[in-house]
Amino acid sequence: MHLSFKAKLMTIMGIFSILLTLSVSLVNQHRLKTNLIASYAKESALVEDTVVAAVSAADKAFQLSDKDIEDEMRDHSDKLLQKYSEQPDVAKWDYQALKAGMGDMDIYMIDRSLTIRFSSFPPDVGLNFHDDNGTLSSFSELLTTRLNGNQFTTDGIDQETNTGMLRKYSYIPTPDHKYLIELGLYLNDNPVFQSFNFLEISNTLIEKYSYINDITVFTTTGKSIGKKGEDGKSLLISNQNVPAFNLALKESAVRVIKGVKDGDPVTYRYVPYSIRMDDQPNRFTDQRMIEIVYNDSELASKLQQNNQIFLLQLLATIVIALMISYIITKLVARPMYLASHDLLTGLSNRASFENALDSTIARSKKKQHKAALLHIDLDNFKRVNDTLGHDAGDSFLIEVGKRIRMAVIDSNHVAARLGGDEFVVILNHVEDTQDALDVANHIIDEMKRPIEIKGINVTNDLSTTVSIGIAISPEHAEDSEELYACADKALYHAKRSGKNTYSVYDETLMQEVASN
Repeated sequence: MHLSFKAKLMTIMGIFSILLTLSVSLVNQHRLKTNLIASYAKESALVEDTVVAAVSAADKAFQLSDKDIEDEMRDHSDKLLQKYSEQPDVAKWDYQALKAGMGDMDIYMIDRSLTIRFSSFPPDVGLNFHDDNGTLSSFSELLTTRLNGNQFTTDGIDQETNTGMLRKYSYIPTPDHKYLIELGLYLNDNPVFQSFNFLEISNTLIEKYSYINDITVFTTTGKSIGKKGEDGKSLLISNQNVPAFNLALKESAVRVIKGVKDGDPVTYRYVPYSIRMDDQPNRFTDQRMIEIVYNDSELASKLQQNNQIFLLQLLATIVIALMISYIITKLVARPMYLASHDLLTGLSNRASFENALDSTIARSKKKQHKAALLHIDLDNFKRVNDTLGHDAGDSFLIEVGKRIRMAVIDSNHVAARLGGDEFVVILNHVEDTQDALDVANHIIDEMKRPIEIKGINVTNDLSTTVSIGIAISPEHAEDSEELYACADKALYHAKRSGKNTYSVYDETLMQEVASN
């Protein structure tokens, strides 16, 4: 039992030391990790500002030179309206001839179903803006508004859906609102765009910062500006990132999501911004979304190094803590054991029993269940000491302690030696009196088995048996002193009844015993 107590104390001390060490180490490791992540976040914010400034500058530089193009588009749109008034059957128009007379501007006739019915650019004929072609629903709604309106409108830089080429578009509805006339002009050869090509600026930034995988500028329709997909068409925002893209647009706030690109973990940051000049009306294409893809490899590598250092430090600290725990256990185990245990039998002592009984009764009151106290006394124990000597008596008491422990299987129950040949058992939770009777019977049966000391069967030859008094809480008493007194009276009745038996406290019966 001594070794078992030491093992328990060592385990408790070890667990406490490990938890304390782990807590301190985790706090330190978390602080280092937080500082490292914060450092990368700060640097990423600086890079983000640089990207936004560079791309925005390129956009605004193009807008400053945009007025001449818009005036030209307006003139051509007015001419097309005039032609429509003369020949409303647009199927008969010669679109290639019209394009040649408009400085190579492509013409698109969009009907009320938002489908391009006729065009000088054949690949786009049949394109429906309600179809799943990457165009967001807000653009479809905008086209409907323009078709039902009466104004000439233009967009900024946009991307052609089927080719991925950069275009500028203008729109004007026919007077009968049957068609929306769209003009499109390629911008790739525009001198201003060549001077402020934000695609080149983005590539420069990607080369400069190793943790940036990609930078893409998207329109509000989800089409990239200046980039093509594998199919040769305009590169679209990935489907899994559309919710973050839309939320960033709606709230005009940066959104961050984790993802995987080319098999590696990455972080997507969506940064919305507007290129509208102070003296210009707000246009659909004046809103932009910058997608910056950060790779986490460099940060992950440093975090992994941090984790390895943390684990080594933690292991070393745990080893030291366990060594200290072992030393402390060696020093305090014996005094602590003696303070709560009977030295001879290893059972709990009187002080430990009294504390346990108080706790049991308080717990039974709180949880409203029953508890039982068994008061055990050895019958004819004096014969053992007188016949075989006190050393044999001690050996007998040790064996009795073992058998009581064997009978009380539940580790939640408490077995104690109060002194001499007096023992007690606290049953922390019983459903009814029968549970206590079962334990009492088990103890009596255990004591009937032979106990041989110095060649003598003590249980048979010296008639050493046990008498047990049983009291139930709260049925018989609601505090520890009363419960003990009830069990003691029941024990007295058991001895008066012929020994080697048990007796359950009964107030009427006890009054009869007292009168005798």
